Amino acid sequence: MNYLLILDFSKYALTKYLFQMLNTKRYVVLFATFFFVILGINQLLAGVVDLSDREGEPTLIIHDTTVAPGELLLQIDALNFVEDNGQVAAITLRIEIDTFLIQFNGIQNKTLVGSWLANYNVIEDEITITYTAPFGMGFDIDGKLLDLRLEYFGGFPADLHFKANCEVSNVNLQTISGIVYEDGRINQTTPVGNITQDTVIGLFDQSFSMPLTAEGAGYDMVNKTVLRVAYDSLQLQYAGFDESALSDATVVDNNGVLIINWEDNNSPMDFTSLDTLLYLNFLFIGDTNTSTLLLPGSKVYNNDTVVASGFFDGYIKAKLHVQLYNAPDTAGTVFGSGYYFPDDTVTAIAVPNAGFHFLNWSESGSIVSSDSVYVFVKQFSNDTLTANYAPNLYNLTLIASPIEGGEVIGAGIYAYGETVSVTAVPAEGYTFMFWENGVDTLSFDFVYTFIMPNSDLTLTAVFEIDVYTITAVSNNPDYGSAEGGGDFNYGDIATVTAKSEAGFMFVVWTEEGQAVSYDSVYSFAVHSSRDLVANFQYETDCSAPVALYVDSLAETSALLHWLPSGNESEWDVIWGEAGFDTIDGGELVEGLMETKYLLENLDPGTLYDFYVRAICTDELHSVWAGPHTFSTWYVGIETQEYRHEVIVYPNPVAHDLHITFNENTPAEKRFQIINLVGLTEKEGVLPASNQAVIYLDDLSPGVYILRLFLENKLLTKIFVKN
Repeated sequence: MNYLLILDFSKYALTKYLFQMLNTKRYVVLFATFFFVILGINQLLAGVVDLSDREGEPTLIIHDTTVAPGELLLQIDALNFVEDNGQVAAITLRIEIDTFLIQFNGIQNKTLVGSWLANYNVIEDEITITYTAPFGMGFDIDGKLLDLRLEYFGGFPADLHFKANCEVSNVNLQTISGIVYEDGRINQTTPVGNITQDTVIGLFDQSFSMPLTAEGAGYDMVNKTVLRVAYDSLQLQYAGFDESALSDATVVDNNGVLIINWEDNNSPMDFTSLDTLLYLNFLFIGDTNTSTLLLPGSKVYNNDTVVASGFFDGYIKAKLHVQLYNAPDTAGTVFGSGYYFPDDTVTAIAVPNAGFHFLNWSESGSIVSSDSVYVFVKQFSNDTLTANYAPNLYNLTLIASPIEGGEVIGAGIYAYGETVSVTAVPAEGYTFMFWENGVDTLSFDFVYTFIMPNSDLTLTAVFEIDVYTITAVSNNPDYGSAEGGGDFNYGDIATVTAKSEAGFMFVVWTEEGQAVSYDSVYSFAVHSSRDLVANFQYETDCSAPVALYVDSLAETSALLHWLPSGNESEWDVIWGEAGFDTIDGGELVEGLMETKYLLENLDPGTLYDFYVRAICTDELHSVWAGPHTFSTWYVGIETQEYRHEVIVYPNPVAHDLHITFNENTPAEKRFQIINLVGLTEKEGVLPASNQAVIYLDDLSPGVYILRLFLENKLLTKIFVKN
C-alpha cells in the first residue's frame, strides 16, 4: 500500500508570513535556515512512506491485531486526507474502550508536526486525542497517523470504537466532511489455560452449586486470579461460596456481578491438570434457563504475569416447578406436583373426596381445563394449578314424632359441609325432648346445628305430651274431703269431687284464692298443673267467707279479698300486726258491703293478719275466717347508701340468683325472700365475700321481693322467678 505524508503548508504563504514578521534583513538568514529545516523533515518523512496519491474518501482506521495479554502499540491510519480533504490543521478523536480489557498508556510515533494531547477521560469513558498544527499551517496525510500505547488484559476480544463528535478540520478551520471511521479490535492469542463453569440443573426454590474449574499448560505457577462472574438476579439469588483448591479467596456481590479475588505469592498453584477453584452457591428463583457469565476483567496471573486465558460461561438448565393445590383444600387429592424440564409432558390428576365433585383446573384465576386428568407441555414458567371442586347436594328430611307433637323447620337441599340449623317447635301441650337420626340421640336443644354429611339425611324431632299434676285438697279435713287429684296428660278431662262430712257443707272450689266452681263435682280440660281447694263450713244459716287473699300490696297499703260461701252480703273485718287475738286485739271494720277492703297507712315491711266474718242478721253472724297473713313492701325505704353498689342478676331468674356487692359493703349480710302475699319463702345468711348465690330451684314461678339486711341497713330488690 502507498502512503503519502504531506507537510501541509504553502511555502509561499509561509515565506510571505515570516517576512512580514521580520523587521531587519538579519532575519533573512534565520528564516532561510528554518525553511529548509522544514523541507528537510518533509524529505526525510517522504523517505519513510510512499507519497504517491491515494484516491477515495478520507478515512480513519484503527488496526486489528491478535496478541497475548500485555503491552502493545496499536496503529491508527489517516487515509486520503489530501487535495480538497487535505491541509489538516486540527484533529479530535474520541475512542471508546472497555477498561476491563484495555488500559490506555498514551500515544507515540505521531506523524504530524504540531501539538498533541492524549488522555483517558474517566467521565466520558473514552480516549481523547487532540492535535493542533503550528499556527497557520495544515498538512496532507495518507498513511500512519500515530500508535496507541495500550495494555491488553486478555481473555476476551477488545473493541476500540470511534465515538460521535470525532472531527478533522483544515487550515481554514473548516470541518472535513464525509470521513469514514473504521473501528479496531484486539484479539487474544490461543489461550494457555481455561477457566470453565459447568451445566447444572436448577430446581425452582432450591439451591445449587456452580463449580469454577481451571486447567491449562500455562497454569503451572498461578499466583493470582481475578474473576468477574455475572448472574441474572431475577433468576438467581447468590447464597455464598464454598472453597476448594483456592483457600482464602474473597467473593463480593456487586449488583449481580461476583468479584472473586485470590492471591498467594508464596505458594503458587499448579493447574496444568483440571481442578476446581471454588463453588458458587445460588438459589434458583426464576422460571427459565439462565447463565453465569465470566466477564471482561477476568484475569489469571501465572508467575505474576497475565496469561492468555479462555473463559467459559456456566449454564443453568431450569427444571421448573408444577405445584398442585385443592380448593377447598380438603375436597380432594391431586397427583403430579414436581419439577419438570421445559417441553416435558405433565399429567395433573385430581381425585375428589367423598362429598365433592371435580369442577375444573385453574391457574391465576383462569380456567385451563375441565378434565380431572389435565395433560399439558411444560413451558418456561413455574406453574401453580388449582383443582377446584364443589360440594355435592343432599336431601335433608325432618319428621315430628308424634306428628301432632310439634312443627319441624329446616328441611331442604343442602351442600355437603354446609352448616345447617333445624328447629323443633313443640305444639301446645307438648315438650320437645331430643333430635335423633333413627339410631343415635343427637341433641337435646330444640335448635340443632350440624354440618351436612355426604349423604341424604333424615332427622326426627321427638316430642312428649306434657303431664300435669292436679291437686285437690280440703280446706279442713274435718269438714270434708276432696277427690280426683293426680297426674294427667295435656287435654285430658279431670274431675274432682268434694264430699262434706256430717254437719258441714261444701261451699266452693278455689284456686289461689279465686273461686273456680261452686259445683261439688268439677270437671275441666287439663292445660296446666292446678292446686284446687274444696272449701267446707258448718251447716248453718250464716256461713263464714272463704278464700281470703291479698293483692295490690305496696309499702303502706294492701287490698284484702274474700268470697262469700252463701248469699251473705255484709261482712266484718278485723286486722292488725301478725299474731293478734280476735277477742281482744286488732282493728275492727264493720258493715262492709263488698268482698274487698283497702287497708292504708300501714307500716312498710311489716307482717299483718286479717280475719273476715259474715253478718247475716244483727243477732246472727258467722265464725271468723282466717287468719290470712301478709307483709307490706320495703321498697320505699331502700337504703341509698348501698342501692347502686349491689347488683342482682339475672332477672328474670330460672335457677340461681347471683348477688354482687361493692367492696365497701359490710361483711355481715342476711337475706329474706317474700312473696307478694307477704309470706317468707327463703331466708338465710350470705357469705362475707363480695359474691353470693341463692339457689331458687325450690321456689315456684312468680314475683318476689328480696330483702338484704346489711348490718343495720336494709335494701330491697324485686325479681321474677321463671
